[in-house]
Amino acid sequence: MASIGDRIEVILEEMEGQDRGKQVRLADHAGCTKSLIGQLLRNPGQNLGYKYAKNIEQSLGYRVEWILKGILPKLLPVQSESVELDEVAELILLFRQATDESRERILTFAREVDRVPENLRKPIRLKKAGDSES
Repeated sequence: MASIGDRIEVILEEMEGQDRGKQVRLADHAGCTKSLIGQLLRNPGQNLGYKYAKNIEQSLGYRVEWILKGILPKLLPVQSESVELDEVAELILLFRQATDESRERILTFAREVDRVPENLRKPIRLKKAGDSES
């Protein structure tokens, strides 16, 4: 991608759902104005600024280096955390103890999580009994 305008266009095209193609939504993610996004699209020499690119990285998963300079890879690496076996065993036990209605709600939730794009997933940390708040 030759210019920042080209990369901004890619981000706009790849945004999910009702946000797709909306400059105002990208501006919200970046923490800047819609007019700055428009200027970047019209004037490839314009600079976005590190702070705004970092905001996009944190909310949408596009790397700052790719946004500002076109340096690949485009997306942040997917963080894979290993799940300890005792946590899996605990979840299975809780699932078995749940009512039929609760099980159905858990399965519905799991199916919805599966639809979230990989680059937008954030790890969920559950507190264990006895963990103190930091």
